[in-house]
This record gives sequence, C-alpha cells and structure tokens, in this order.
Amino acid sequence: MKIVFYGSGNMASAIFRGMLDNKIVSPEEIYLTSKDNKERVEALHDELNVNYSYDDEELCRDTDYLVLASKPQNFPDVADRIRPYLEPKTKIVSIMAGTQIKTISRELKLDNPVARIMPNTNAQVQHSVNGITYSSNFTAKDELIEIMESFGKAVEIEEIEMHAITAATGSGSAFLYYIYEKYAECVMELGFTEEQAMFLTRNLVIGTGKMISDSDESFSELRRKITSKQGTTEAGLLALDETNIKENLMATLQAAHDRSEELAKE
Repeated sequence: MKIVFYGSGNMASAIFRGMLDNKIVSPEEIYLTSKDNKERVEALHDELNVNYSYDDEELCRDTDYLVLASKPQNFPDVADRIRPYLEPKTKIVSIMAGTQIKTISRELKLDNPVARIMPNTNAQVQHSVNGITYSSNFTAKDELIEIMESFGKAVEIEEIEMHAITAATGSGSAFLYYIYEKYAECVMELGFTEEQAMFLTRNLVIGTGKMISDSDESFSELRRKITSKQGTTEAGLLALDETNIKENLMATLQAAHDRSEELAKE
C-alpha cells in the first residue's frame, strides 16, 4: 500500500504516527510532502524513516490513498499540482476542515473517489474519534475504516453533519485542554505551587478518564456516586451551575460549528 500525505501538520502527523504505532502500515508505505515546511517533513523522515518527496509525479505514481492535509486555502494550488498525475485507482481522503467533497472534486476536475474525515490529535494515542463521509463512488469503505481504526474509532455520518462533528470532537480536545489549564490555575489559587497544581490536575484527568473507560455508566451516574448530600462536592457543583457552564460550552461549540460552515463557503 502507498499512502501519501500532502501536509505534515499536527493532525496529519497524529494520523500517520497512530498508523505506524499500530503497525497497520510500515514506514516504507508512507510518503510525506509539504513545500511550505520542508524542515518538518525531513525531520519526520529522520525520526520515523518514512519517505518524502517534493516531486508530484513521483508522489502520485501508484498511490492507493492521497491524504489532503494542507490548509484549505492552499488546496487550489495542491489540486493544480496533482491533477496531471493522479491515477484512477487513487482514493482521495481529506482532513481539511470545511472543504466539501463537491469542492474537492470540482478543483481536481477528476472523478476519483473522495472521503472526508474529521479526526482529532488523540490519533497519536490511538483514541481519535473520526467522523467520516464519502462520495457516491467510494467503494473501499471497509478498507478505509480498517485503516482509520488503527488510530481511533470511526463514525459514519452524512456530510452535512461534518460541521457538528468538527466542533464536537475535531476541536474538542483543545477545548478540554483549555478547561484543564484553567482548572490547574484555580488549583494554584488554592495555595499550591504551579508544579503541584499541574501534577494534581494531570493525574485527576488521567484517573477520571480511566474511570470513564472502565465503566458503562453515564457521566451523570458517575457524578452522582461521588456527590454526597450537603457535602463539599455538591457545594462546588452548585457554584459551577451558577456560572451557566452549559450555555458557555454551547457557545463554544456553536462558534466552532459556525466557523466550519464559513470555511465551506470560502
């Protein structure tokens, strides 16, 4: 198998690192390119022993999957470069936020099968949540899902739902990191040092994640189990509710959703 990544940013590298760590492909089967960041591409080659090239004809030759991982605004230039060399067997996989399948096909001026996926950087630890949708002529769904499950869980959706999953899980890790960051800052205000606050918060998050992973119970049930009537946890939760936490989180997700829609129109 030959899988070519046009772009080597954080999301792309999370994906191919997950694939390599899970041994779904070998380094010899991965090809990287990025004319805007040659230093990073070559550093990844040195670290992972993957291939790299800046020759579009070589990159497109006998390629099974070509992953579009460039910035959406750079895609027209990428399309112009690869159009003369794309072979009919090559399946296009896009991780470009907001760029629709019809836009990809229109820019390429070709009928290659196209899939859009929305992963997140948890692919680095094989725990990405990957929304996926396909063009009508994409027939290798099972193969692609098998590849994707090397770095997380695949959820098949309609393309119209891509904006929602981009907000909920594509950007979700960053939202949660920000919450953890602010939690640690508040722990410091209780009197702990920065080092202590980071240690306490990091291990709290890891332990809570383990509880979720090992339990079939809902979040609300897990919360109720550790919330004693008129206890410290209940007092804190009541204060948290007064901050309109649900409304604030909804505003966060809606802003990401709306930006995804805007990108689709640009």
